[in-house]
Amino acid sequence: MTIRKTLTSIVLAGALALGTAGCSKDHSQYKYDGKIGEDQVTFTEKGYFAFEDDNILTVTKPDGRVITYVDRLKDDLKLEYVEITANGQTTKYTADDEVGKPILEEAQKQFDAYMQQIKETRTNQGLENLK
Repeated sequence: MTIRKTLTSIVLAGALALGTAGCSKDHSQYKYDGKIGEDQVTFTEKGYFAFEDDNILTVTKPDGRVITYVDRLKDDLKLEYVEITANGQTTKYTADDEVGKPILEEAQKQFDAYMQQIKETRTNQGLENLK
């Protein structure tokens, strides 16, 4: 009897994993590694088997600061947190506290602007390559 329950559990877990694999959204139009203005910008998706992808935008400023924008949940391009590294110190900001909330709100605006610029840059590069 326990063998049957174990086997059923294994089959159900496998079906669930297969059913949820591939459910993440396609953000390939944003994949980028290059300059936007003076900033070095990289957008990547970090995938996990049977889970949604993390969408990570990393911006290196000319003064050496690194800002990492992270959409971890729901794959909706809405930030869960932002990390700012300056002078060798990294600080993580989330919407869960008074200090982090306004910072994350501003970071979301910056993230959206970078994503739009990435899409425009990739479109323009593609059109230029067609000539």
